Amino acid sequence: MKKCRYCGKELDSDLEFCSNECENSYRKIIENDRHKIKYFILGIILGFLVMFYGVVSSRNCMIGGGIIVMGITVVLLPFTTPETIALFGNKKSRFIGRILGMILIAVGIWMGLIR
Repeated sequence: MKKCRYCGKELDSDLEFCSNECENSYRKIIENDRHKIKYFILGIILGFLVMFYGVVSSRNCMIGGGIIVMGITVVLLPFTTPETIALFGNKKSRFIGRILGMILIAVGIWMGLIR
């Protein structure tokens, strides 16, 4: 059964959205996200480079720091895959993305400070 691409409600028809409000909200979010993708990619690459430097230099704090940078990037810019959006809707997918970003931050703190 198809679900609304924005809110995730189940649909009876072949439409992609349950209402005009959902469609307008979805289109507005997609338009705004196009400008932010470069920052998301930059944040992930920066986090990876910091983490890679930590691996090469055997510094746990740098490894954790890189994971924290990636987690902050995911919390601030929670882009999810089209499959996740199809399964849960855009609204819930962003929430799930933010939760996973917070988990990344927690893992980074554990790696850098506690371990």
